[in-house]
Amino acid sequence: MSLTFNLLSTMLLLFWPLLLMMSPMAFDAPGSENQRSHVFVVLLVLSYPIGLAALYWVLGGSFWGLSGRTFTLLATIIVVGALTVFGYGALLKNSVRGIASSGYDVVNERVYYNARWLPEANAKQFELLDSSYGRGGYARDDQSVFYRGERLADVDAASFAPLDDGEEYWQDKQRVYLDGFALEGVDSGAFTRIKDAWGHATDYALAQQGEQSVLYYRQHRITEVLAADVVVLWPHIAKDKQRIYYLQHIILPMADAASFDMLPNSNEYGKDQYAVYDVLYDQSGVIAGADPNTITLLGRGYLKDEERVYYRSGYEPTQVLANADVDSFVVTDWDYATQSEARDRSSLFMRGQVIAPAP
Repeated sequence: MSLTFNLLSTMLLLFWPLLLMMSPMAFDAPGSENQRSHVFVVLLVLSYPIGLAALYWVLGGSFWGLSGRTFTLLATIIVVGALTVFGYGALLKNSVRGIASSGYDVVNERVYYNARWLPEANAKQFELLDSSYGRGGYARDDQSVFYRGERLADVDAASFAPLDDGEEYWQDKQRVYLDGFALEGVDSGAFTRIKDAWGHATDYALAQQGEQSVLYYRQHRITEVLAADVVVLWPHIAKDKQRIYYLQHIILPMADAASFDMLPNSNEYGKDQYAVYDVLYDQSGVIAGADPNTITLLGRGYLKDEERVYYRSGYEPTQVLANADVDSFVVTDWDYATQSEARDRSSLFMRGQVIAPAP
């Protein structure tokens, strides 16, 4: 082969590793790994070094001294080995067999999950239950319920149904289920998800247990509550008149829960009638000296009230900016010319530090 052809072939081969590394993106679309034609096209494109080497063999040429036959053998070993490491061999095998590589599939009176045969499933009575595989993975036959390919014990298949439109929580005539597990101590028909201010169901829920209402966050039992007092402030933050909750944890025991609320447009700062608070799970606490009646969220970690300017970096407690002038302090966002993000009448600030005099 000519020098020009060898150089061109070298460039194509150098591009192949990059193409291989990017190839998983070809299966980003949901279900694309189950489309036979798509799998064949992707693997054919990834195998082009073999075709290139075979061309040398057919034409009787050599690639930088390698015979066409040796070049083809090496290219085949490298390509097949790499595709196997990336899991494409199994993908090709499943496509040839006509079995879906992900999710449930019924082929030749057998039920498969991720191409694994489920011998305990009755193919003739098998059906998918949830419309969003990514959220759920429930299916059933006439006797059993399956979650992501695993048979659930002691579930009544006939009555198994979603608790609500979200298809995340499910129930049969006895229990409530989340992620394939029964919620401990929760009876079917006594479990209600709490809605937020916009009417959307949240991961906080109430279970009636005898005379008591119990608050749950997903599968976690938190505490007994008065159901009418529970309010969801953010999807991960709730309160009643005695406590404030962050996920399944009770936080800010010093706060007045009855008057507590989050600052407008923030899920990291709250206030009650007495104080202002960082709301950061185990880093939650009082912002010392902050006035709940005049506090204003400025953005980029800055706040101010009538007396002081405050700044918080990451998950550290919010601190007073002692050198900031409260009356003139403003957040400017990123200013490329001055390399700053906030200013007052005398100084420029970046990450809560004075970086230069104000121009």
